[in-house]
Amino acid sequence: MSDTAATAIAVLAALAAAASFSVAAALQHRQARLTPDAGGVRLLARLAAQPLWLAGIALAALAYGLQALALAFGPLALVAPIVATDLLFALPVAARWSRPLRARDWLGCVLAAGGVAAFLAAAPPSSGRSDAPPRDWLLAFAVVGLVCALALTAGRLATGPVRAALTATAAGAVFGLTAAVTLSLTRLLRAAGPGATLAHWQLWALAGLGTAGLLLSASAFQAGALAASLPVMDTVEPVSGVLLGTLLFGEQLAASPAGMTVQLAGAAAAIAGITLLGRYAGTPGLRTAAKQAGPVTVLAQGSDPLEPPVAYGPVPPSPGRGRPASRSAEVDAAAGAAP
Repeated sequence: MSDTAATAIAVLAALAAAASFSVAAALQHRQARLTPDAGGVRLLARLAAQPLWLAGIALAALAYGLQALALAFGPLALVAPIVATDLLFALPVAARWSRPLRARDWLGCVLAAGGVAAFLAAAPPSSGRSDAPPRDWLLAFAVVGLVCALALTAGRLATGPVRAALTATAAGAVFGLTAAVTLSLTRLLRAAGPGATLAHWQLWALAGLGTAGLLLSASAFQAGALAASLPVMDTVEPVSGVLLGTLLFGEQLAASPAGMTVQLAGAAAAIAGITLLGRYAGTPGLRTAAKQAGPVTVLAQGSDPLEPPVAYGPVPPSPGRGRPASRSAEVDAAAGAAP
């Protein structure tokens, strides 16, 4: 297969994954808000009987499969920024059930889409390699572990938005590493077939990373308003993925000063756009709902703001992007705080 064809498959699959993640999360969010107050098993039983919720779960699994397909044919530095645009796809669905889009929301769309486009346009064509030496993987896990340890330690000394942002930083780093492991697993799957994957570490590492990401993101959302954690997580994840792609797989960023300037400017614009979109009253929790619906479980919270997260049922592993299903009380709080 030619490089052009592989890149086309990766781009289309990444875009489809972003769209699926956003719609799946919107469906889960909608059904959670329509479900009568309940806790624990009762809430699980009520949601499990709702076609809208089940459709969201199915779309979340499909979205992870599409992201895995994109990583099987394209570099992490290409796929991660594209999947990070899923907030753009969530906006039309969220606007249908929430307030209309405002000028600030449209500005966020333009900044996020334009920033990602500029970043990718300035990137040199490079598919990188399919795997990395063991010492590089050990270094990647060690660096991510150190980032998480520092962020969580600092978070224990903070409260409110600062603690939520620091915990979200740890979650985003874990999700970036999860995407890197997913790339390695999908390339192994293409080369050796499904049976061979059971004898390698990647499949089992995904289960552990999924659990860690799930717990970290849930902690971030519980620590403060979603506006404090969601933009941080949505920023750190693709940045972590791009950096890990260069470290582990030899993927290249722009080498010339002009190209690097364009990429840095594009990244800054995309981060600014994601921050604006993350503050949209109808969006917080949407992206997170589906993209975390992968590695272990889907989480949801009822309308009681004191109600703890409830595990909903296993679905296939997800890199992050593939997060807990929406919390209606927190979304309402974010909507009330939005200017």
